[in-house]
Amino acid sequence: MRSPLTVLLLGSIAGVALAARIDPPPPAPAPTGPVAAADPPAPPVRPAAPAAPPASATLEELLGAARYSASEGRYVARLPDGTSERLTLDPALQQSAGRLLDTYRPPLAQLVALDPATGRILAWARESAEDPASQGLDGDAFPAASVFKLVTASALLERGVTPEEEVCYHGGKHRLKEKLLQDDDLRDRRCVSLAEAIARSANVAIAKLADRDLDPVWLRTWADRLLFNHPLPTLLPLPVSTALVPEDRFEFAQTAAGFGDVKLTPLHGAALAGAIGNDGVLVPPRLVDREGAPDAAERLLPKDMARELAEMMSLTVREGTAHKAFRSRAARALDAAGKTGSIATHEPYRDFSWFVGFAPALAPRIAVAAVVVNGQRWRVHASQLASFLMQSYLHPPRARQLTAGR
Repeated sequence: MRSPLTVLLLGSIAGVALAARIDPPPPAPAPTGPVAAADPPAPPVRPAAPAAPPASATLEELLGAARYSASEGRYVARLPDGTSERLTLDPALQQSAGRLLDTYRPPLAQLVALDPATGRILAWARESAEDPASQGLDGDAFPAASVFKLVTASALLERGVTPEEEVCYHGGKHRLKEKLLQDDDLRDRRCVSLAEAIARSANVAIAKLADRDLDPVWLRTWADRLLFNHPLPTLLPLPVSTALVPEDRFEFAQTAAGFGDVKLTPLHGAALAGAIGNDGVLVPPRLVDREGAPDAAERLLPKDMARELAEMMSLTVREGTAHKAFRSRAARALDAAGKTGSIATHEPYRDFSWFVGFAPALAPRIAVAAVVVNGQRWRVHASQLASFLMQSYLHPPRARQLTAGR
């Protein structure tokens, strides 16, 4: 039985769930603070991996040993070997993340938040009422669904497709059919730009653009550039997001639209959103707060492309699939940007809901990834959790009223 205040189920490695009790701190104030080409883009030259951390400083042990230190005003992990590590977790935000999951009690969920400018992990909370292994999940990697459209959009932008370029289509709200990839002058009465297709998560529109302008090699290369199939540049040993891009034409178009064999970890989702908000630069995520020079940042996207993607993600929040979760006055004041994703599996039935994003859109102070696995009875959308978490960090008094009234 969990404490009525908060018991956070946090992190895991290789699918081993981590259950950790973190005593809540007293309230704390919020911190201040396309160029077309004939050949596929070259993979990035990644910096050498940083030196390995002490053997005891794994994610599992750091989060499991985390306790709030009133004297230091922060979380500290006191490890079995007698050493201590000061953590980057923001006390108020960590408590808010746990309270949100305590309130909605989804069967499975994760919330990760970080500072895009510094890579500091601000919160990491997990709800696991069921065994993830019984759901066929690969550790902490979940079906990416339409979040993968950000990779497709990046590939399209470099191929010379502009955010304003339109494509006309029909059908495909819930599933794709091969015949929908063909233009049909009589039935293709809905036309959207690339930006609108991302904001509305228009599956057929993205699939048609990918079929017309991309190929498996190009999309596979862009998945690699955006850190799929590679470990994240962090000292923590974590599961890897994977993207399998098939050669078959229809299966390729399905993958580009978010229906493929693509798995995403929440930390990767938050880091990717943060990099887009940070003008295309990824600052390596870190949980241990040590003095010294930060890890080398890595440019994932050209600056202009990152800003085009950020505007598409802003449109998603203002008018697209995340609009309902950000329609309150307090949520609109966040000026957030994001991308949603939703996909269902059967036997057993699981509905995966995603949101990755950042706020404020023009000068991000927080990047968030929320993934919720609902059953037949929905508990909460990921975009709702992300909206509340962003409000808790950027507008704490209002956010406390919201959660207290539930």
